[in-house]
Amino acid sequence: MGLRSAHVEPQAGVNLNWDDIRLFLKLAERGSIRAVALETGHSPAALRGRINELEAQTGALLFQRSRTGMTLTETGRRLLVVAEGIQRQARVFATLPGREKAALRASVKVGITEGLGVFWLAPLFSELRHKHPEIQFDLRCSMTLPKISELEVDLAIQLEKPTDPDLMVRKIGSLHIVLFASEAYIATHGAPESKTDIHDFHFIEVEGPQIRSERVQEEMTNEDKRRFVNLRVNSSSAQFVAAISGLGVTAFPTYAPVVTQGLVHVAKDFVLKRDIWLAYHPQSAALPHVRRTIDWIVASFDPARFPWFRETYFSPEDIQTFMEERQLRSLVTPAIELNLTALGPRTEECQPVRRPRPRQASQPGR
Repeated sequence: MGLRSAHVEPQAGVNLNWDDIRLFLKLAERGSIRAVALETGHSPAALRGRINELEAQTGALLFQRSRTGMTLTETGRRLLVVAEGIQRQARVFATLPGREKAALRASVKVGITEGLGVFWLAPLFSELRHKHPEIQFDLRCSMTLPKISELEVDLAIQLEKPTDPDLMVRKIGSLHIVLFASEAYIATHGAPESKTDIHDFHFIEVEGPQIRSERVQEEMTNEDKRRFVNLRVNSSSAQFVAAISGLGVTAFPTYAPVVTQGLVHVAKDFVLKRDIWLAYHPQSAALPHVRRTIDWIVASFDPARFPWFRETYFSPEDIQTFMEERQLRSLVTPAIELNLTALGPRTEECQPVRRPRPRQASQPGR
């Protein structure tokens, strides 16, 4: 389709519709009428009509149309900046509690890496609920970086330091990544004494944004990882289940003993440090319920309270001693062994063999 002139005759009096702005933002991101139609439920013809109406309102062409899709014109790019600002303000406005909803909880959306979200903050949530029952904690666990500036979340906990100058950013702790294997795996295959031995064992690799899986290989061996990586997953939950099921050696934060029983620290010469960053938009932090959640999150990563988040290395053995001295129990269930060789045609009669779990006291920090 040929290009029209960059300008059209504007209508008298501009009265922009927020829904048209929202569709404009989606089309600017996707570059395809068909993709936006599938996402929003509008017909392609209706979307074209809405964009044409928006162009008539602004008095300029916002998109260049071609067979391969739609791209923003120079005017469209200028409007994109304005529209993103409107979107941010609209999301802040939506979080403001109305008087008629005074009895409802105020929601705080928290973006966080899956490992820290599933295996650390989620088990500690009762503490926030006890202190602030008026807050709804909306935990978004993902390894992808959330769009904080667009207020996709109110705040984010991530392993990559944000570079957006509009955000408030602070370091709240450090992770030290080491190698673990289950007791069952070690009983069958032995354990690597050094990181350079890893190519002689089975390795569980987790890949995804913020993971930096290449660093693990760089620090251990020059061998082609296809020689020793026998399982690759894209989530920390799958990695955890694979590890406690005895499928191989893998990299976890040192606080694995706080999470579960049955994992053993191996190849103790391997340590990889990652910093933990908290980021939020100043507009979000101005809301009281968001501010209270930020304070709770900072306390949840306090190195004085939880020494595994210290800047300096605190080994899994040190953590185990720390827990035993305080009679603390693991946050998540202990390791489970499933004897696959015992599974016959009537699998419903086969039950997993559970390790005996000592009766101990409360969770860390309680």
